[in-house]
Amino acid sequence: MKTAVIVLNYNSEKETEEYINKIKNYEIIDKIIVVDNMSTTIGAYEKLKKLENPKIDVIRTEKNGGYSYGNNFGVHYLESMSDKYDNIIISNSDIEIEENAIIKSLELLNSNPKIAVVAPRMYHINNKPARRSAWKIRTFWLDVIHSTRILELLFYKKLRSGEYSEEDYKNNELKVEAISGSFFCIKYDILKKINYLDENVFLFYEEDILAHKLKELGYEEYSLNSVKFIHYESQTIKKSYHYMKKMKILYKSKMYYQKNYNKINFFQNFIFKVLYLFRTLELLIEIPMRKILKK
Repeated sequence: MKTAVIVLNYNSEKETEEYINKIKNYEIIDKIIVVDNMSTTIGAYEKLKKLENPKIDVIRTEKNGGYSYGNNFGVHYLESMSDKYDNIIISNSDIEIEENAIIKSLELLNSNPKIAVVAPRMYHINNKPARRSAWKIRTFWLDVIHSTRILELLFYKKLRSGEYSEEDYKNNELKVEAISGSFFCIKYDILKKINYLDENVFLFYEEDILAHKLKELGYEEYSLNSVKFIHYESQTIKKSYHYMKKMKILYKSKMYYQKNYNKINFFQNFIFKVLYLFRTLELLIEIPMRKILKK
C-alpha cells in the first residue's frame, strides 16, 4: 500500500523546510506534497521549490482558501499523477513525529475496513499529552459553553464531558469521535467517498465536520495512544492572525458547522450571535491584559 503526505504551508517556510528534511527519508512515506497556500512572505514558494526531488513535489494554490481548501488541493494534485495512493496523511509542518508512530498508525488504519482515520496521541512541546488530542463531536450546548470564558468557567465540568479522560487514554486503541487536524492518517477511498474536506470553512471546525461525515457513513476514528507526535502550539495560526481576526474566523466556521451539521434553529442561531458580541467584549479586556502580562 502506498502512502502520501500532504503538508500545508502558509508563511512558515522555515518550519516546513525543517519538517520535510526530517521526514523525507522515512521509508513508510512514498510521496510528499508540499502545498504553499499562497504565502505572502517574499520568496516563500521559491525557497520551498528547492526541496523538490523525485519523492517531494512543491505546488502552490491559486488562492489562500484555508486549511480544507489547501489540503484538498494537494489531494487533487495526487489524483492527477500516474501513481495511486491508498493512504493520505494530512500534516501540519509545526510538528515532530517518528517514523515508527506513522508505521503503527497505518497498521491500525488498514486493519479494519470500518476504520477511516487514525492518529497518534498529540503532545505539547513540554512532552505532556494534549487534553484535546481527540474529543467528542461538538453539540449545540457544548459549543454554547465554549463561546465565552465566563461560560467555560461556570460550566467547566460540562465542558470537560465533551473530552476524553486520562482513563480513556490508557486504552492503546481509543475509538474517538473527532481527532486533531494537526496530523492524521486517512484512507484515500474514504476521503473521496465523503467528498473530501469541506472547503466552506476557512479555519477551525474541520475535524468536527470530518467526524460528522464519517459517522454518517458508519466509519470510525481512532487515537493510537502507544505512539505520539509533538505539536508546537499552532505557531502558524499565531503568527498569521491576531486575536480579533481569529475570533471572527472561528465564529464564521462555528455558524457554518452548527447550521449545516447540527441543524440549529433560528433561536439557537440568535444565542450564538449574542454570545459572539459578549466574547468580543471579553477580548477588549483580555487582549490588553495579555500584553501587560507578557511585559
